Amino acid sequence: HIIVHSFPYAIAFAMPLLITSLGGLFSERSGVVNIGLEGLMVVGGFGSAVCTVALYPSMGAGAVWVSLLAAMAIGAIFSLLHAFASISLNANQVISGTAINMIAGALTVFLARTFTGSGNIQLTQGIPRFDVPFLVDLPIIGPLFFHQTYGTTWLTLLILALGTFVLYKTAFGLRLRACGEHPHAADAAGINVFKVRYAAVMISGALAGLGGATILVTYSGEFSGSVAGM
Repeated sequence: HIIVHSFPYAIAFAMPLLITSLGGLFSERSGVVNIGLEGLMVVGGFGSAVCTVALYPSMGAGAVWVSLLAAMAIGAIFSLLHAFASISLNANQVISGTAINMIAGALTVFLARTFTGSGNIQLTQGIPRFDVPFLVDLPIIGPLFFHQTYGTTWLTLLILALGTFVLYKTAFGLRLRACGEHPHAADAAGINVFKVRYAAVMISGALAGLGGATILVTYSGEFSGSVAGM
């Protein structure tokens, strides 16, 4: 009984970490260490909060889904700081990632205070939960996996499957892994290592931004300048 009630929460808490770690995987496999994922999650959460609050009066519940796209775009753009420092300037990737984490927290709280007067942005509504029809009635696994689920959970699992396919079954994925494992060989084969690594870091930024937004629209409901230690 306790497991049945706690399992949906466990899944909801796991999804932001899963999607962010997938983003980290893209960056790492291309040869760029990205420890700025927490900062990118914070930026994504902030973008999602601002977008939801701004669009909710006109769009209603649809604003929450639009805010997820906004979070991905903002995460990808913000990750360009790390990409430029690490790839173009050949700076220390760990220090660059740490700087991203520090900048993100400070900048978003400052902007939130400018907008709202406090460092927090409260959402009027998040993503509603729902039972998956038919599957929720299955014995044992139905109540565990398909009861009171969030739409973002299924979105995350879809992106995970898509990411696996892109990384291991496409030419882009092969080039990306080659840039991480043998950049000189990839360069000799005519692959633009700079472009591939930039793309990989931007993908990691977009997915980390989505992870931060997922926390906000599912169980957090309020932006406060952090991602609860995740």
